[in-house]
Amino acid sequence: MSQQEPSTAEQPRAAGGPDRFLLAIVAGTILLVIASIVIVVLFGRARPSPPPDPNSPAGVVYAYVEAARNGESEKARSFLTRSARAQAEARDRQDTYRPSRDDNVRIVVETESMSETAAEVKVTISRFYARSDPFSSSTSHRDVTVKLVREDGVWRISQPLEPYTFYY
Repeated sequence: MSQQEPSTAEQPRAAGGPDRFLLAIVAGTILLVIASIVIVVLFGRARPSPPPDPNSPAGVVYAYVEAARNGESEKARSFLTRSARAQAEARDRQDTYRPSRDDNVRIVVETESMSETAAEVKVTISRFYARSDPFSSSTSHRDVTVKLVREDGVWRISQPLEPYTFYY
């Protein structure tokens, strides 16, 4: 029986074999992660929608809500009818409520119905609550219907709303 001698010649290794392949996979993964981060930063945030037309019922309610939330009672009253303004002034003399701005509240204003002389606008107030538990939060929603009429050719809110309505 003849024995085969072990080959002393080594098999040639492919230059840049598995090491280059592994480096290419790692580099590709890093590039994908960087590209994803750039895309999220540039395009991921929702652009705030422009405020509604100030001459529309929704625009008047939006301006009223913003003024009330900012504690600008004179400006808020300017969006009310004459009779509603008188009611609001009487209430404000007795009320010591002072609003505080809360970024955990989101307000959505949308017109529900509209005729030539009257309109109804729905205001949805969403409040977000964070809890101490990881990954837990809750949200509460409340709808308020605001009635408007045309007074001297301009949309005005026909009933004064309590300023705290837009906080809770």
